[in-house]
Amino acid sequence: MNYLVDANVLSEATRRDPAPEVVDWLEAHETELVIDAIVLAELSIGVEGLPKGRKRKRLEAWLEALVEIVECLPWDASCSRAWARLVTEPRRRGKAMPLFDSMIAATAMAHDLIIVTRNVRDFEVCGVEVLNPFPRERPAPDAVHEPERPYGR
Repeated sequence: MNYLVDANVLSEATRRDPAPEVVDWLEAHETELVIDAIVLAELSIGVEGLPKGRKRKRLEAWLEALVEIVECLPWDASCSRAWARLVTEPRRRGKAMPLFDSMIAATAMAHDLIIVTRNVRDFEVCGVEVLNPFPRERPAPDAVHEPERPYGR
């Protein structure tokens, strides 16, 4: 387990036209992926916020399959202590992180993981290692489709 995958990377697989580089990366590292309770909450909020219908049903099934495949790390004492350090250090330099991102970064620090995200800028302030599997130029997300696998084609 080497990579803590952010919601924006995992949800890429639900797009009608997902970035092949991201899907390939997820498939190549399938056995090394984890999420944390914060990422699971972000994904769950996205699904729960949808109106009832086919799209929501599809994404509920996708999320259930994902949870079966990818380990979800708990928010525990080591994460809490790492988070306290993470929040106070950037504040001293006048740079604060978004709340959820700081909690995800704390989990990565506590478990010595690399964060995989499209949102590199928000994590740079805390000093954790970040990997962006997206190509440099990628259009904004569009309609959702039903992937065959939780993160694959």
